[in-house]
Amino acid sequence: MDLRAAYKRRRKSFIHRHRIGISFRHQVTFVVWAGAAFLVALAAFLVALAVLVRWFVDGFDPLLTVLLGMSIVATVLSLTRPAAPPHAHDLAGVPDEPCGAEPVDLGPWVIAARWAGAAALLVFAIGLPAWVVLAALAVVAVVSGRVIAYRVWVWRRTKLIARALRAHGPRFAIAYAGYGGGPTHLSMWEGPLLSSGHPGVVFNFRDEYCAYLRENTDLSSPFVQLSSDAIRDLFHLIVPGLGAFFYVHNAMSNLRYMAMPQVKHIWLGHGDSDKPASFFKRHAQYDLLVASGIAAIDRYADAGVRIPREKFVVLGRPQVHEIESAEAEIVSVERPVVLYAPTWQGKNDKVDFSSLAVGADIVRTLAGRADIMFRPHPLSSRHAKFKPLVEAIDALLAADTADPSTRGKHLWGEKPNQTWSIFECMNRSDALVSDVSSVVSDWLQSGKPYAMVSTRWDEAGFREKFPVARAGYVLLGDLSNASALLDDMLGGDSLRDERMAMRTRVLGGFDNNESAEAFAAYFHEMFSRFGAKT
Repeated sequence: MDLRAAYKRRRKSFIHRHRIGISFRHQVTFVVWAGAAFLVALAAFLVALAVLVRWFVDGFDPLLTVLLGMSIVATVLSLTRPAAPPHAHDLAGVPDEPCGAEPVDLGPWVIAARWAGAAALLVFAIGLPAWVVLAALAVVAVVSGRVIAYRVWVWRRTKLIARALRAHGPRFAIAYAGYGGGPTHLSMWEGPLLSSGHPGVVFNFRDEYCAYLRENTDLSSPFVQLSSDAIRDLFHLIVPGLGAFFYVHNAMSNLRYMAMPQVKHIWLGHGDSDKPASFFKRHAQYDLLVASGIAAIDRYADAGVRIPREKFVVLGRPQVHEIESAEAEIVSVERPVVLYAPTWQGKNDKVDFSSLAVGADIVRTLAGRADIMFRPHPLSSRHAKFKPLVEAIDALLAADTADPSTRGKHLWGEKPNQTWSIFECMNRSDALVSDVSSVVSDWLQSGKPYAMVSTRWDEAGFREKFPVARAGYVLLGDLSNASALLDDMLGGDSLRDERMAMRTRVLGGFDNNESAEAFAAYFHEMFSRFGAKT
């Protein structure tokens, strides 16, 4: 047994359970708070010492002593504000509750319980009359009782959900701690996991995304919104038979879920790409990593991230069976349709691989050679800074389509972004222009040509840094090579052989439904080992 790992898990659990989370901007502030805490602890020690001295010198009243002991226990149970209980949706036996409900504010009661407990101990220690001690103990009983009663209610609500989960019998949970991309991430993996033939559940960490996830996903599994004390909830909600947590987002808060040693922690991600998110060092903490192909494993090694080979399983991309292979070479298509799908801008410049800033120029260049289907990343359309860029491209495509002097019959807006899935968009397109993105990896299934936009590197540097680009055409951000690139990509397609080899490296060499079947079979066998539903 790894004692150090066990200690870290227990320490993390204790800290989160008591929600000790004070941040200090300055060292002086820290010293002041630390000094105050020391004085409080010293005062408590002196009071306790006074009580002991009084017991030995003057004796003690057994009844008052017992009552004092009970008040100390009650005060300890009321020292922190209890987190609200978790709540469930679409779980048989548990009524649905609204997301974002205001928690009960027990702050004043907790503060009162602290002061009342200290006062009761003090009046007992200094030997005030019994009626004064009894009055102080009565106050402790009232204010602590309110907090303890709420704790009991929370416990009962949590156990209600646990009993319902036990009856449902999930073998796996999608442990989600991500942000606004949740609908895409959850929908991407729930179906393949359920194809194992075993039921599951979705746990959500961030309450502020509960309503958004519920409104924008059509999940078949029960959805459980954890409270701010997620670790407490999970200790109760990991029912017999629930043996695996799956992770589809790189959120640091995944560590809260991973504090649960009784389940297997499995990394899925939300698509294969050469982005840094595909080879984070902390992925080494997962028990199993599902890789779509050997390229995913090589990324870790190339980045110096050491993960034992036995932690990986290559299962392809079970979703891409929906993507149809090219029926003819692109040179035979009179007016090809090019899917332009720029990626998300990321949280900072370091992970910003999006071409959306030059997207209007890209679209103008393409419009003379092809019809364009425009599908930006969903987050770009909702972000105040990037939404105008999306709207400008929409307007450009609308104007070109309406102009009788052009051949453009472009697609933008609702149809490619809401009516059709990304795979349907791929099936209706003949070529792709995108960025460093999982869209490119999935596109490889089609066998059709693709270009990746490099806004920061020259062509050689881009291919060196992002291996998937080695089988695609590299469009420079200033579009200086656009004409020659389009001649090749939409004409001779000189990279076809390289593209088919890359398809095997990235997607594992699975054809048609083979990846979906391999994924379902692998996890059916795993879940079957977790024991019978009880």
